[in-house]
This record gives sequence, structure tokens and C-alpha cells, in this order.
Amino acid sequence: MPFGITLAAGIAVSVIIALLRGLGGAHTPEENAGILSDGFFVTGVLVAGVGGLVAISAKTDFFDMLSYGVKSLLVMFTPFKKPENHIRFYEYKMQRREKRKPHRWFLLAAGLILILLAAACLMFWKQ
Repeated sequence: MPFGITLAAGIAVSVIIALLRGLGGAHTPEENAGILSDGFFVTGVLVAGVGGLVAISAKTDFFDMLSYGVKSLLVMFTPFKKPENHIRFYEYKMQRREKRKPHRWFLLAAGLILILLAAACLMFWKQ
């Protein structure tokens, strides 16, 4: 279900981008395919990029140090938490590993399908 919603939203955003670039404004079908290709490509790269970052975050501990650092800065500069009570990095990392959910690949797959749609439109445009 999330895959279908993501793909439908990506296609809708792609069409909006294409409309803003002049889709259907007395252009030839080949030019319209080029405009659609731009819309699908921009949306596909964004969705696939977010999907890739989510995949890295779900499978590895790559962003744990960054999130721990941000939380540590908040503890250091806010009066509500004491630095003495702040959790150590190893304990934080173990808690994150226990809470980590298995990754679902729908964002990456939807982004790649949008990029394939952009390639199909590009092939039609370059005929």
C-alpha cells in the first residue's frame, strides 16, 4: 500500500512540474515527452535519494553518531537536562539498534520506477 501511494504522489508531483514547465502548451508530442521526462526525473531522483538514505539508516548505524551529537548539543545548551544524566554513546547506540525496524524498500523502488518513466519519455523525445 505505501508503494502505491508513494508512486501515485510521485507521478502527481511529476505532472505538476511538467505543467509548470509548459506541458501541453501547443507543443509537439515529442516536446511534451521531453517536458514529462524532466518532471519524472526530478521527482524520481528526489524519491530515490530519500529511499537510499532511509535504506542506509535502517541497515547500518551510519547516522547514529550524527543524531547522538545533535541530542548532546541540545542537552548541553538547554537548562532542562543535566549533562551528568545524559546517556553515553554506546548505550544510545544499543538502544537504537534494538528499536531499529526492518527496512521496506518502497521509496527506493518508487524512485527508480519514476526514473525509468523519465528514461522512457526521453527515448520517445529523442526519436
